[in-house]
Amino acid sequence: KPAPAAERSHADHAEHAELEWTHEDCVQYEVARESITALMAYRSQWIFDERQKPAPDAAAIERWRAERAQYASELQGLDVRDRARIARVCQDYGAEIRRLDALELATHS
Repeated sequence: KPAPAAERSHADHAEHAELEWTHEDCVQYEVARESITALMAYRSQWIFDERQKPAPDAAAIERWRAERAQYASELQGLDVRDRARIARVCQDYGAEIRRLDALELATHS
């Protein structure tokens, strides 16, 4: 027996509410995407730099490729509605980027 119209309407509204997001959600989503992309870029640069050496470290290159692939997978699976995951990415990866940026500045100064 179908649910009464009032119950269907409430259920439909609840289902659509889960699909909605705020402007702040979109901003945080973009920050998370940029964070993941930055970490992928670091790995790409490390791989490039390592390949330029007379005796490249194949294990390091493979590790960085695997890490880059993991980030790519995470980027593809990122969902603007998953606030907890977005917050974790922004916090954890943001801290990692700041650490790597500081190391790079210290190295090139």
